[in-house]
Amino acid sequence: MTLFDFDALADENGRTSEGWPPPPGPPRRRSLLGRVFLALAIVVAIAIPTGAIGWGIFHQRIEDQMAVWNYRPTAELAQMSTDAGLNDEGRFYFYASAPTVESASNFTAVCGSSRDDFVLLGCYNGSSIHIFDVSDARLTGIRGVTAAHEMLHAVYARLSDSDRTDLDALLEAQYSTVKDDPELSARMASYATFEPGERDNELHSIFGTELGSLSPELEAHYAHYFADRSKVVALNASFQAVFTQVQDQETALAAQLTAAGDSIDAESSKYSADIDTLNADIGTFNSRADSGDFSSEASFNTARSVIQQRSDDLKARYDSIQADIAHYDELRTQLKALDSQAAELNRSINSTLQTPAAG
Repeated sequence: MTLFDFDALADENGRTSEGWPPPPGPPRRRSLLGRVFLALAIVVAIAIPTGAIGWGIFHQRIEDQMAVWNYRPTAELAQMSTDAGLNDEGRFYFYASAPTVESASNFTAVCGSSRDDFVLLGCYNGSSIHIFDVSDARLTGIRGVTAAHEMLHAVYARLSDSDRTDLDALLEAQYSTVKDDPELSARMASYATFEPGERDNELHSIFGTELGSLSPELEAHYAHYFADRSKVVALNASFQAVFTQVQDQETALAAQLTAAGDSIDAESSKYSADIDTLNADIGTFNSRADSGDFSSEASFNTARSVIQQRSDDLKARYDSIQADIAHYDELRTQLKALDSQAAELNRSINSTLQTPAAG
C-alpha cells in the first residue's frame, strides 16, 4: 500500500475524498521569518454551484495524491520531515508541495529577497515549497522548522472557508495570550505592512512550529499533521539559542568594555592630576634643597623619602592602568570576534547576502 492511500486517509468519521478541503486560492509566497510581499490581482467573483465546490475539493485531493505519488524526496528532505516530527498527513502535504532545497541564487530567484526587518528562509508559492539551503552546522534545525512552517501554509491554503474561519478564531484567541511578546509583536507588525490580510495564515505556521504550549483545540488541529510537535518546537529553540547566545555574549562584553573604559578614563585623569601635583612638589623640594632650607640631613632624607614613595606609588598605578588598557584591548578583540561570528551567522541564513549583485 502506498504511504498516502486514499482509504488510509479517511478521518475519524469515515469521510474520505468529499471531506477534504478545497483547492488553494491565488498563489502567495510564504516564509518562516518573513515573506515576500505580492500584490494580489483583482478577480471577478463568479457564482459556483455547490456540486462544483464538492468536485473542486475532490479534485484537489486527487492532484495532491498524484503529486505525492510522483514525488521522490531526497534523503535530506525526508530527514527534515522526520526531524520536524511530521506524521503521514503532514508529510503528505509537504510532499504534495514538491519541496526543494535551493542555493542562494536560486532561492532569491524563486522566493525573493530578505528585507531589513526579516530574513526569508522559505516560501510556499501556492503549489510548491522552496527552502533555503542553510549549511551552517550550528543551525542544523533551521531547515526542519522551515519545512514544517511552509507545510502548514499548504495546509492553510486548502482549508474550506468555514474551517478557516473557525481556525482563525482559535489562532486569534491564542495570539491574545502572547501578543505582549515584543519580538512576536514586531514580527506581526511587519507582516501587516508587507502582507496585509495574511495575519492568521502566518500565525498558523508560527504557532505550530514555535509555541510549545497551545490551547487544546489548536493542539488537536496540529495533531493532524504532527506525530510529535515538540520536535519542531525544540528545533526552533535550538537554532534560536545560537543567535541568543552570541547576542547575550556581545551584550555582556559590551557592558564590560564600557565599564573598563570608564574606569581607565577615571584612573587616568586622577593619575595625571597626581603626577602634576608630584612634579610641583618635587620642584618645591629641589628649591628647598638648593637654598639649604632643610634644618638637617635627617629632615632632608625624610622629605626625599616621602617624594620617592609617592613617585613609586604613581609608577605602580601607571603599570596598573597599562594592564587595564591591555585587558580593555583583549575585551575589544573578543567583541570584534563575536561581531564577526554574528555577521557570519546572519550571512548564513540570508540568501540575499550570498547572492552576487548583478553587474
